Amino acid sequence: MTSLRRLLPILVLSASALAQNQRVADQRVGEAPVDGFDRRGTNSVALAIPGLRPGPTAIDIKDLVLHDFTFEGSPVAASKLHLKQLSEGVYEITSTAYAVGDWEFQVHDGAAGYYGLGEHYNTLNHTHEVIRNLSQDNAYSKGAGTYKPIPFYLSTTGYGLWVDTTAEAVFDMNAADRYEVNVSVPAERLRIVLFTGPEFPKILDRFTALVGRTIVPPYWAFAPWVGRDYHRNDADVREDVDKTRALGLPASVELIDSPWSTGYNSYEFNPKQFSDISGTIKYVHDNGFKLVLWHTPWINNKTKTPGEAGFADKLDIESSNYKEAAAGGYFVKNEDGTPYVGTWWKGEGSIIDFTSPAAKEWWQNQVRKVIKLGADGFKDDDAEGNFIGPVKFADGTDQRLMRNRFAVLYNNAMEELIQKDLKGNGVLFARSATVGNHNIAMLWGGDNEGNFSEEDGLPTIVTAGLGAGLSGMAMWTADLGGYFGGAEPDPVNFMRWTQVAAFSPAMEVLNTRNRGPWSYGDEALKNYRKYAVLHMSLFPYRYAAAQQANKTGMPLMRALVLNYQDDKQARETRDEYLFGDDFLVAPVLHEGTQRPVYLPAGDWVNYWTGAQATGGKTLVADAPMDVLPLYVRAGAVIAKIPEDVMTLVPSEESDNKTVKTLDDRRIYELIQPFTGSATKTMEDFEGRTLTRDAASLKIKGRAAKVTVRWKFGRVRSVTVNGSPVKLLTDSAGPYVELSHRDQSTIEWK
Repeated sequence: MTSLRRLLPILVLSASALAQNQRVADQRVGEAPVDGFDRRGTNSVALAIPGLRPGPTAIDIKDLVLHDFTFEGSPVAASKLHLKQLSEGVYEITSTAYAVGDWEFQVHDGAAGYYGLGEHYNTLNHTHEVIRNLSQDNAYSKGAGTYKPIPFYLSTTGYGLWVDTTAEAVFDMNAADRYEVNVSVPAERLRIVLFTGPEFPKILDRFTALVGRTIVPPYWAFAPWVGRDYHRNDADVREDVDKTRALGLPASVELIDSPWSTGYNSYEFNPKQFSDISGTIKYVHDNGFKLVLWHTPWINNKTKTPGEAGFADKLDIESSNYKEAAAGGYFVKNEDGTPYVGTWWKGEGSIIDFTSPAAKEWWQNQVRKVIKLGADGFKDDDAEGNFIGPVKFADGTDQRLMRNRFAVLYNNAMEELIQKDLKGNGVLFARSATVGNHNIAMLWGGDNEGNFSEEDGLPTIVTAGLGAGLSGMAMWTADLGGYFGGAEPDPVNFMRWTQVAAFSPAMEVLNTRNRGPWSYGDEALKNYRKYAVLHMSLFPYRYAAAQQANKTGMPLMRALVLNYQDDKQARETRDEYLFGDDFLVAPVLHEGTQRPVYLPAGDWVNYWTGAQATGGKTLVADAPMDVLPLYVRAGAVIAKIPEDVMTLVPSEESDNKTVKTLDDRRIYELIQPFTGSATKTMEDFEGRTLTRDAASLKIKGRAAKVTVRWKFGRVRSVTVNGSPVKLLTDSAGPYVELSHRDQSTIEWK
């Protein structure tokens, strides 16, 4: 026994040396070793995860292990995998097969939760689910489907994983094995990127730094949008404008959906529908609106009889530009070289092959026809890769890899025009997307029902928006009131949907019944006005959040798990969210007037009443029909603009002389009480630095006419730069006004 004890250190040392030698032997020629990231045995790769948090199952995880790699069913040795560190906390695994085939690998993990994987309507936590990385238009019940698949997930174990693909990858998240994530993907070159955290915001930051972050759209895109499923004529468009302005409803965008052209995607306004389109576009612009147009990548050769009333004889059966595109070879092709013809919801047609530079240029020139007439933005619809059967693309891409890539190419071709022709002063509003489109300014959630259904109604769009945010898609919204309208207006649902939309990146009204905010009764209209005005007044707050998204990938609508991943209650919550840094939104997603609200850690203030609450607990919130349960962090500074601003389109960009637009007035709302001893610093959307503590606010930066308001505060006296100023008060509480130059200090007692 004594001699064995003497030999044991030698045996351990020899085993350690052998393992080290094995790692060196496995290291591929030309690869620099990466500390904490290496091959383990013959079929595994291990990555050390700082702050690793193993899941609740009885599983021994000390680091992250990816194992059992196969290609077309045959094992792939770990020695055939390239390992590389791309940047701090970002690691890459690659291997090339030189032909497209099915790869598969497993990740040894049994996490408390897996989040991301795109916009999904049924849940946020995908544990024990099988998720297909597939863009699909599912009308009505969505299930686990999505328009926006993202092959990236965050694990509560403390890492993120992205499979670099636009193909139909499949993610089995502990469904078949409680201890394994199984991923399969068709590819020629397998590329996996791992991101350490362990905090979700850090992982999301690293992921979006690699794949791209949202473009911050122009100011006017942040004002409410007005639209219809279809406009019959010029008068309908003008009616949208006139009613919006007459009723005192803020808005900056008029959206013309389908149809509007002579034939689908001819890019020629239909004179049978619009007799004075130039005059109508001028009218839209003169009233402080921008114009956004719907389109798709299809060009029709056989349009079905329109279902819209009065349109039966107004549309060309074959679009006027179809033959030109076919003759130029601009369409996706069959194997015999003829244009692929498919069926979509407007008839039959062919789709542009955006892998062809010539086809892309031709298509962009078609779009330019309406840009020259005054279009300011575009709604990219129907890009779910609806090509069926064997087809060919100009660049030779395998069809399996084009399933989701098609939307990326389509959207990016459109974004190029916005950046080049509109000089960035335009907006792209897209339905389908995947990695490669994180640069898009705004995304919308497809076709949902205007009800409280758990299958496709209001509750599902909150879940989908939060899932999109967890996947790096920061600017997501949905048709306010639902795209599919019921036979009769539902004012209760419309009111609750309005409240959710007010705390999303954009409020966009559009539905199959062509109902406007004025179509649901006086109470619903009053509710809409209240929240549309609040949405508009919070423009500086929302724009600053968009700037943050552009810098860090943090979405505007944030699932609680994003900031509180170690909080079990936060992980399970999918019907409330943070909006930017300081608001907590708990919408009512049913017909009742109460709901439980979970407040995560921190000090919170009811935004309507001033009632204070400490986080880490659940309370019951009363929510009369016009009240959205809304909370704000104690001590926050909320940047706003005056409530009389009705458009964010600058006067110099139109002939608008009467509609109040953005000027140099700025409001800073100080949420009382101020908790804690440390000062709080923020930067507003124009770069001003604001630093506050319990009794002072310092503003540094661009000049403005400033109002400082103490929400729920009791203030006796105020000084500005050491001099006493008059303290004013109204129904919202005490405030002061000042002309801020470069630096101002406001102190109070």
